[in-house]
Amino acid sequence: MSARWLFAAFLAAAPTVGAADLAKVPRTIGKEPAYQTKSPRYLLLAFGPDAAERVWLVQDGDTLYVDRNGNGDLTDPGEKIETKKRPDTDPDIDGRSFDVGDIIVGGRTHKGLVVNLIPLTRMADDIRDLPHARQLLRADAKAQVVSITLEVRHLVLKGPGVDGRLPVMVGPLDLGGMLVFAGSPKDAPVIHPDGPLEITFYGGLPTLQIGRETDMVLAVGSPGLGKGTLAMLPYEQTIPAELRPTIEITYPPAKVGDAPFKEPYELRDRC
Repeated sequence: MSARWLFAAFLAAAPTVGAADLAKVPRTIGKEPAYQTKSPRYLLLAFGPDAAERVWLVQDGDTLYVDRNGNGDLTDPGEKIETKKRPDTDPDIDGRSFDVGDIIVGGRTHKGLVVNLIPLTRMADDIRDLPHARQLLRADAKAQVVSITLEVRHLVLKGPGVDGRLPVMVGPLDLGGMLVFAGSPKDAPVIHPDGPLEITFYGGLPTLQIGRETDMVLAVGSPGLGKGTLAMLPYEQTIPAELRPTIEITYPPAKVGDAPFKEPYELRDRC
């Protein structure tokens, strides 16, 4: 059986913008601070139609450096954020949360940036059992995956955020795998929060079997470069309730020589 996507009118109504080649986005940093750990880890936010406005995130243990003005200098005042610590907790076991706030690039202010690092061992069983999650845990039993939220001043779309900003969620996973910081700038995942949108599956591809119910979870978002980089939109107050995606399932013929049977299904439930 196969599934074919019919794109919702929400996407068709937005002006068409060619997708930037994120592989060509420069992954270099102009100036870095003196890190306290031996292995700082890197992630890149890229904004604008051509993804030319870059905001580096660098995790240095319990510190997150954020190039919040996009000038390539991570030593500017206000760009060093400490994790929120609670009494009697260990960030390596319990995770880390960084409340960044505003970032300003390309003349636009994006608000409410929060970066969370979540121990993969603390996540739900159905997530830990995914093949890419098991692979990550085999490589690092203490692996922490990344979850990011922010409100984007989008060039095209309006949302329920402050002054019409669009809420965006990234991570901890997409079809490609789990979002984690990389060990070097050149390997950093690239997230494009205001890039062109697509409809895709969330978490994993469904397994379709005749006679069995199958959950299909969709996400609407802008693809990035690297595992877990899909920048997703929330459904509520962002995508009109009357706009529903439709799938068309092609069933194999009942007997040799018959034509395949096709049937559309409208997906109504939201989560």
